Formats: sequence, structure tokens, C-alpha cells
Amino acid sequence: MFKRSIKYIVLVVINIIVLSYLFLNDKPTDTDSFDTDYVLGLLDANNKLEQNIADLSEENAYLESAAEDTQRQIMATRGVIDKNNASLAQCRSEQAEALALAEQQAKQRARLNPSTVYDAEECSDNAVQASFLAKQLNSQKERMAAIIAQKDNYANQAKALRAQIDSSGNESAKYELERARYKATIKQLEEDLSSDIYLKQVYTTPTYCQPPRYETLVCVERLLVRPRFSRKPFTDIQVSLINPNGKTVGKYSFDSTKAKLVNFPFPRNSEEPAGEYTISFKVDGLNLSEKVILKH
Repeated sequence: MFKRSIKYIVLVVINIIVLSYLFLNDKPTDTDSFDTDYVLGLLDANNKLEQNIADLSEENAYLESAAEDTQRQIMATRGVIDKNNASLAQCRSEQAEALALAEQQAKQRARLNPSTVYDAEECSDNAVQASFLAKQLNSQKERMAAIIAQKDNYANQAKALRAQIDSSGNESAKYELERARYKATIKQLEEDLSSDIYLKQVYTTPTYCQPPRYETLVCVERLLVRPRFSRKPFTDIQVSLINPNGKTVGKYSFDSTKAKLVNFPFPRNSEEPAGEYTISFKVDGLNLSEKVILKH
């Protein structure tokens, strides 16, 4: 499906370039709706985006595999800990039995006559056994502490890997959003080329003079108008400015390949009605208009 999407984008770009060559003979500017270099830049950015997403997918797969390995090591460590816990419990039980036996023997010796002769060899055996059990217990405690430290280390590694996986997921989502934005831009450019021309935006800059005596009037020296169409027009552009009373303030015709800005001068020191003015464009056989408010 990814390859089919790339083929579709390449076909769209070829169509855009052919249409641009047929209909546009001048070099596009930054203000034009369609710019071949801009589209090629978008495609290049999209290719880089696809490569970044592929790299992130590989890194995500590696992190997932490492996380699974760490999880298996943690499970194995837990098995060892459980086994050592059982051994430790057995050692403690044996030590408790030895201590209980030693206490019982001590009580018996206390009840016997001090002149009674004890078996030195038996006492020596009990002492050796108790000392051995104590050493074994200490050794098991040290092993338990080492295993617990190792388990904590594995847990921290797993936590760090999970954080990297989450971060990679966030980066992938960000790249997906960027790719969707590029695709939407390319789709909009394609729709603009295949549909009738329309006004995307009209920039207006009025220059006011001394405010008049009444709020219903306005004093304007000039009005600068700069239209932005969905694509480059095929014909000359006729533009006119009409005041709120329906009177035409000015009317001009210009070549869209040579002029981008229209200047509507107003009569010097004259007061015009304030309110909504209409900027009318006739281009490619269509009548387009935009409203602008002029008032102090």
C-alpha cells in the first residue's frame, strides 16, 4: 500500500509539472498559489519523512525485542530468587532446629551435676554444625542481596527501554502528522489546478488622511490592493473599486505576470462615504469580489 501511495504521488507531481509547463510560462513567485519548486520540495520532504518513519520503525522493533529479552531475563531472575528464597527458608529452618537443639542441651547440662562428664566429641560436632549453618546462612543472604540488586538493574533497564519505545512512538506520530499535512497541501494544489480560479486572499492597505467632521464619511488618499488567486490567471485581470453607494472609485486592467499590486488613488482632500467597499475582479471569464471596510 505504501508503494502504491508513492506511485500515486509521483503521478500527481508529473501531472502538476506538465500542467505548469503548458499554462505557466513565467517563473513562479512566492506569492503564487502553485510553485513547481515548492511541490518538488514537498515531495523531497515527504521522501525524507518516509525514510525517517522507516528508521523509527526499525528502531522501535529493536527496542521491542530488547524489552522482551530484558523481560525474559527478569523472569529468569525471579525464578532464581524464588529458588534461593526456598533454600534460605530451609537453611533458616535447619538453623532454628540446631539452635533449639543447642538450647535443649544447655538446659540439660544445667540440670546435671557439674561433676558429670560430657562427651567432648558430641559437643564439638554440634558447635561445628551450628557454625557451618551460620556461614551457609550468611552466604545465602549475600546471594539474595546480589540477585535483588540484579533484578532492580534489569527493572531499570526495562523502564529505560519502555521510555525509549514511548518516545519513538511520539516521534512516529509527529512524522505521520507532517506527512498528512504535506499530502493535504499536494491534494489542494491538484484541486486548484483542476477547478475554476478563485480568490484565496486579498491584501488591502488603505492610507487615511485627516478625519472628516462626520463618522459617516472617510478621508482616504489611496488604497493598495494585492489579490492572491488559487492559480495563475490565463487572462488579464480587470479590477474595480466600488463605494458603499455603488459608485465606481477606480477601474484598472493589468497583466498578472507583470503586476501584483493595484493602487486606487482617491480625489485629493475629498470625503468619501465610510463603510463597506467592494473590490471586483474579472479574470478567466469569472467575476470575483472581496469586501473591505474603510472608516476612521
